[in-house]
Amino acid sequence: MEHERFLFALVNPIFALLFAMGFAFMRHRWPQYRYLASLSLAFLCLGYAFVLHDFRILTGPGDVNVWSNLLFVAAVLLACASALQRADLPAPLWPLVVVAVTGFLPFLWYLYVQPSLTARIFILGAVFAVVTAITAIRLLRRPSQTTADKLFVVGIFLAFVVSIIRPILLLMGTLDVASAGGFPQSDYWASIRAFTPVLSFGVAVLFLTAITVDIIAHLRGQADRDFLTNLLNRRGFEAAAGEVLKRDLNDTRQPALMVADIDNFKKVNDTYGHKAGDAVIAGVAKVLAQQGRGYLAARIGGEEFALYYRDMSRAELQDIANGLRDALTSVGFSGLPDTYRVTLSMGIHVSYHRESLIDMLGRADQALYRAKHEGKDKAVITPVQLHVASRSALGA
Repeated sequence: MEHERFLFALVNPIFALLFAMGFAFMRHRWPQYRYLASLSLAFLCLGYAFVLHDFRILTGPGDVNVWSNLLFVAAVLLACASALQRADLPAPLWPLVVVAVTGFLPFLWYLYVQPSLTARIFILGAVFAVVTAITAIRLLRRPSQTTADKLFVVGIFLAFVVSIIRPILLLMGTLDVASAGGFPQSDYWASIRAFTPVLSFGVAVLFLTAITVDIIAHLRGQADRDFLTNLLNRRGFEAAAGEVLKRDLNDTRQPALMVADIDNFKKVNDTYGHKAGDAVIAGVAKVLAQQGRGYLAARIGGEEFALYYRDMSRAELQDIANGLRDALTSVGFSGLPDTYRVTLSMGIHVSYHRESLIDMLGRADQALYRAKHEGKDKAVITPVQLHVASRSALGA
């Protein structure tokens, strides 16, 4: 019997350790997913909490293991922090501090002043419920929910449900905290040990599925990127700008496009070689990405770039174009003489009507052609059009 209890007590630590190691390996393999470190540490805390409790390590007066309770709380906090970190949301520090203090003080009261195991169970359940609820609400308020985002919300919501259902069952008398062997042999603790592996596995699978979705999305994103400049390629730009344009038109935001082309680029390749040409493309792309102030930036052709803007006035766009021209004068390009000046011709189109992305690109290209025809190294903006007939649907 003791042998079986010993083996049963090892189930949760082993499960938790395996998940901790798995997420740690994934963090090492994909270092850009920093939130995996918090998730790995959460499962590690969970495993140690069970070890301390089930093997009576660091047990205090009244057979209460405060350290295991703290590790259980830490596991929940770290899992929630991981979900928020993944969503690029700041951790709600003050609400969590208030929850921790509000829970810790009465926990100590019912531990030392007026000992009550039932009260401590309800306090811990309330702390878990509030922390997971705050996290779920923050995640739900995040705009543009992806499939991975929704899976993380499901995982946090599952933890919330578990945190309240066990105290409810205790209140209903379905679970008992007292037994001949004390709390460690009670129905309540048995339910925790029996159900936690299932819960851990379920939450881990949800997180793993969400991480897999993230990785696939990342790989797809790489396919939509230009290898030389790391800007969006034409396919990526048309897909991303098409979606943003739909939202902007629905939200009555004013979209605009700038199309830029490197002047005399063929001369650079023919005179100084393709390596110098690549350096020029990469250098211009860096200037456009850093100082172009576009919502989206892309390399849509050999030496042609596009920037998508939201709610920019004609005067602001003209100032941006002038700033880009000035910025290029101070950039040195590998493989080119110091006296060689790289310039851009730019075409700008501000949309005042429900135009498609194809229509906007076409009008920006017309403005670019005018800039080239009028001597290059300048920006031309299309005139305001009071009536526009779109050739295609918005999604085209």
